[in-house]
Amino acid sequence: MKNGLALKKSQRIKITPEEILKGSILKTLFRLAVPTMIAFTFQTAFNFIDRLFISRLGELQFGAVGMSFIVQSILIAIAAGAGAGSSSIISRFIGAEKYREANNAAEHSLLIVIITAVIFTIGGPPLSRPLFLLLGATNKMLPYILQYVNIILLGSFFAFFVMIGNGILRGEGNMIKPMQVMVAGTLTNIILDPLLIFGIGPFPEMGIRGAALATVIARAVSCLLLARSLFGDKNIIKFNLKIFKYSSRFIKGIFEVGGPSIISQLAQSLGLSLLFILLRPYGDYVKAAFTMGFTYQQVAFLPVIGIAMSVLTMTGQNYGAKNYTRLRQILNRASLAVVLIMLSFTAAFILGNKPLIRVFSVNPEVMKTGRELLIIFSIGFPFIALRMVEVNIFQGMGMGFKSLILNLSQMLLLTIPLALIISFFIGLNGIWIGMVIGNFITAVIGFFWAGIVTKKTGQISIR
Repeated sequence: MKNGLALKKSQRIKITPEEILKGSILKTLFRLAVPTMIAFTFQTAFNFIDRLFISRLGELQFGAVGMSFIVQSILIAIAAGAGAGSSSIISRFIGAEKYREANNAAEHSLLIVIITAVIFTIGGPPLSRPLFLLLGATNKMLPYILQYVNIILLGSFFAFFVMIGNGILRGEGNMIKPMQVMVAGTLTNIILDPLLIFGIGPFPEMGIRGAALATVIARAVSCLLLARSLFGDKNIIKFNLKIFKYSSRFIKGIFEVGGPSIISQLAQSLGLSLLFILLRPYGDYVKAAFTMGFTYQQVAFLPVIGIAMSVLTMTGQNYGAKNYTRLRQILNRASLAVVLIMLSFTAAFILGNKPLIRVFSVNPEVMKTGRELLIIFSIGFPFIALRMVEVNIFQGMGMGFKSLILNLSQMLLLTIPLALIISFFIGLNGIWIGMVIGNFITAVIGFFWAGIVTKKTGQISIR
C-alpha cells in the first residue's frame, strides 16, 4: 500500500482504513473510541483531583479555577477547533488516497500551532485583569484568578501543539499515540499537583500558582512525547519540512471545519461567561457549586468524547472514499450508543448526588445548590451527547457551517435566553432548567437535520 499504509497484522490494537471503511460500525467505533476514553479518563481524573486539591485551599480558590476556565476554554476552543479541522481534512484525504495532500495539510497544522501560541503568550496576560473584572470577578477572588490563568497563558504553546498534533494522528485513525501522550501528561500533572500546591518535600508551597505550573509542565512533557511520534516513520502522515511550501488552500481546508468549530466553542465559552454573569447575584458559593457540577459533567462525558471523536474519523474517511450510504448508519448507531450510556449516568447522579457533593464541600450553601444543580444537569446529559455526535458527523463531512449553526443555536439562541427567562420566574434553578431545555431542543432538531443530510448524500451516491 502507498505511503506506509500497510500495518502489521499483529498490531490489532490499531485500526486500519479498511476497517473504518468496511468493518462493523459499532465494533470499529468502540475500538477507535476506547483509547480516547482512556486518555480522557486520565485527563478528567486529573481535573477532578486538581480541583479537589484546590478546594482544600478554600471556596474562593475553588471558584477562581471555575472562572479561570473561561479563558482556558477559549484557548482550548481554538486548539481543539484547529485539531478537528486538521483531523477532518486529513481523514478525507486519506479516504481518497491523496497522501501527499494529507501530509501537506498536517504541515500547515503545525504552522497554525506556532501563530496561535505566539498570540496567546504575548497578548493573553495583559488582557486577563480587565476581562475578569468585566465578567464580575470580586476583589477577593480576582487575585487568585490571575495567579492561575496567567501561568496557563504563558505555557499555551504546549497546549496548542498537543491538541492539534493529536488531531493530526486521529485523522489517520491512530488513537493509540494520542492516548499515550495524554496519559503521560496527566500522570505527570497528578504527581506534581500536590507537590507544588502544598510544598511537599523540597518543593515550594505555591498554592493555586502551583496547580497552574504543574499543568504547564505536564503539557510540556506531552509535547515532547508527541513530537517524537509525529516526526517518526511509523505513521501514515509523513512530515518533510525541508520541502514545505505554504498554500492557502490547506489553511482554508482546515478552517472550513476548524473555523466553525472554534466559533462554536468560543460561543460555548461566551455562554459560560454569561452564565457566570447570571450567577453573580447569587454569590461566590453558587459559583463554587457550578464548578463542582461542571466537573462531574466532564466525568460523565468521558465515553461520549471518545465516541464523538471516532465518529469524526469514521465519517471523514468514509466521506473521502465516497462511501456515502454508510454515513447514516454511523449517525444512527452512534446516537443510540451515546444515549444509552448517558442515561446510566443520569440515573447514577440523581440517586447518588449527596455523597458526590460531599467530596468537594460540606458547606451547607454549596451542598444545597449542588444537589439541585446535579439532579437537573444530569437530566440533560443524553441530549448533550446527541448533539456531540451530530456535530462530529457534520465536521467529518467537512460541513463546518452546519455544526456551527447547531452549536450557536444551542448556547446563544436557546440556553442563555431560556436560563434568563425561567430564572426570572423561579430563581436560581431556572438557570439549570433553561440549560436542559436548550440542549433538548437542539439535539432533536440536530438529529433530524443530520439524518436528512446523510440521506441526501447517500441518494446522490446511488445516482
